[in-house]
Amino acid sequence: MSSRARLASLLAALAFGLPATSVAANYIGSSWPSGNIAMRLQLDATAPTSPTFPLTDGTTTWNALAQSAASDWNNVLGRVSFTLTPSPSTTRSYGDGNSDIFFSNTIYGSAFGSGVLAVTLVDSYDDANYPTVRTREADLIVNRGLTNGWNSYRGTIRSSPIDLRRVLLHELGHVLGLAHPDESEASDNAAIKNTIQFVAAIMNSRVSSTDTLQPDDISGVSFLYRNVIGRPIVTTQPASQTASVAASVTLAPGVDGIVGPPQDAFRSYSWYFKATGATSFEKLFTINSPTLAFGSVQLGDAGSYYLEIKTADDTVTTNTVTLAVTPVATAANTALANLSTRGIAGSGSNSMIVGFNVTGNRAKTILLRAVGPTLGAAFNVAGTLADPQLTLKNSQSATVATSAATWEQSSNLAEIRAASARVGAFALNAGSRDAVILQTLPPGSYTATTSSPAGSSGVVLVEAYDTDPVRDAASRLANLSTRGFTSTGANVLIAGFIVSGPGPRTYLIRAVGDSLRQFGVTGTLDDCILTLFAGSGAQLRVCDDWDSPKATQPSLSAAATQVGAFALGTGSTTGRQDSAMLVTLAPGNYTAQVSGNENNGSSSPTGVALVEIYELP
Repeated sequence: MSSRARLASLLAALAFGLPATSVAANYIGSSWPSGNIAMRLQLDATAPTSPTFPLTDGTTTWNALAQSAASDWNNVLGRVSFTLTPSPSTTRSYGDGNSDIFFSNTIYGSAFGSGVLAVTLVDSYDDANYPTVRTREADLIVNRGLTNGWNSYRGTIRSSPIDLRRVLLHELGHVLGLAHPDESEASDNAAIKNTIQFVAAIMNSRVSSTDTLQPDDISGVSFLYRNVIGRPIVTTQPASQTASVAASVTLAPGVDGIVGPPQDAFRSYSWYFKATGATSFEKLFTINSPTLAFGSVQLGDAGSYYLEIKTADDTVTTNTVTLAVTPVATAANTALANLSTRGIAGSGSNSMIVGFNVTGNRAKTILLRAVGPTLGAAFNVAGTLADPQLTLKNSQSATVATSAATWEQSSNLAEIRAASARVGAFALNAGSRDAVILQTLPPGSYTATTSSPAGSSGVVLVEAYDTDPVRDAASRLANLSTRGFTSTGANVLIAGFIVSGPGPRTYLIRAVGDSLRQFGVTGTLDDCILTLFAGSGAQLRVCDDWDSPKATQPSLSAAATQVGAFALGTGSTTGRQDSAMLVTLAPGNYTAQVSGNENNGSSSPTGVALVEIYELP
């Protein structure tokens, strides 16, 4: 989840725009309820001592200047209008329910960034600190300590003093909900997704000679405020359901005659959940959808649900329904057969590391492969690691085995070929520098690190196979994990695994980024999202933050303790943004995908992450 305050700053640098942009890209995600946007004007009460009045354009007070800028916006607004009231007060705080415009030397105690003229803090969070489409407060703070000085004039921008009126026009646009069009993505088309937009707009991120509202600015507020927002109508209530563990279940009410998507920019959808035996509902804050789908329902999903639909003007809820989940018998002889993880391998913290346990009372033969060259040549994967090397170590960090320079130079090549064929591993290209280790290991914990002797980085597939023809409790491959670098798009961390045996078994699956910092890992992935897929490609489960819902935290924590996994952060700690799920899975192929939350404005969706798969006793 992103931080509570949305900061929108106007930088003191020259930039000139060209036409035109899409309206949706110029929208920060919330708008005001219909009616007056009441703001307290404290510019005069907090103003610097210079310049003397009147200003260059004849304005006699700073407050009057703000009222003039607000009037320009009011002329193009529909369902809302600014009401700016002068106030002699110099007290205010963010989150106090009042919207204020004032000069200050700091942003509520934090320094203005270099060249920052003003900032607007928009509060569109509800009482539980979750984002909604409804703005409830905005504070506009002008940099009082600006060395260039302030005045008001028209036309060509000057380096000193700075024209406050055009800055106020810009910041009031942020108050209304507009973002910087020149910093928005030009398109959702992947080919031009991150290209820079050139737009003529007062809302551009850098001050320029533009000193009036432009068509792009007007189209933006017209999108938000020209039309009345209709009150949502629940046309079909959700239905209570009973399902067995691993069944597919969807709660899908109809809103305004539509079941499921599409959503629109003026509505937020929040599901509320009360676990069986709990006394109160909690918001599932990572879900913003009119439907709630469980590709594989689990025991922790049992309870009561209702949907809240919110607009800037109205809040509507569906009836409350119950979801009953019946357990299924699990099989103790079912086990993990292999793990294959695709990601980016580099050096240091960015090395890809596979961890696993051999349990039981006899040795097990494990096949380990780090595939780079064959991945590129045979499967057309771009950017593969040219020279992967595998190093296998035990729990005492002693090296057990190291791969040869090419897989065909392995001393036990015949055994490698036979084991690869037995487990169904795809063939490696002749002469390739892919890395392979086949090793018989006594019970214990092991790690296999993939690195590059040349210090390179690239996409690699790391695999660990249980090669025993018959699997039994006397020797098992358990508790598989992979640590690697997660990027975006096709380069997210992807772990495939096989559940093999006579029936279902329960697993704890985790995606960890923030909590790795306690072990000295740098460059970790912030705000992991864990998505579980069946071998067919069907999405089974998604977990953004492991503390949602809170009702499942005790069972997840107990499972982690049971299998010896380290604890994840809770409450206000960053580790609460790691992901975890308890799932009962039938025998078959599965994929766990780890990605960063690209909608979290406070973080980068790339970094080092750990994906773990533990079997519960």
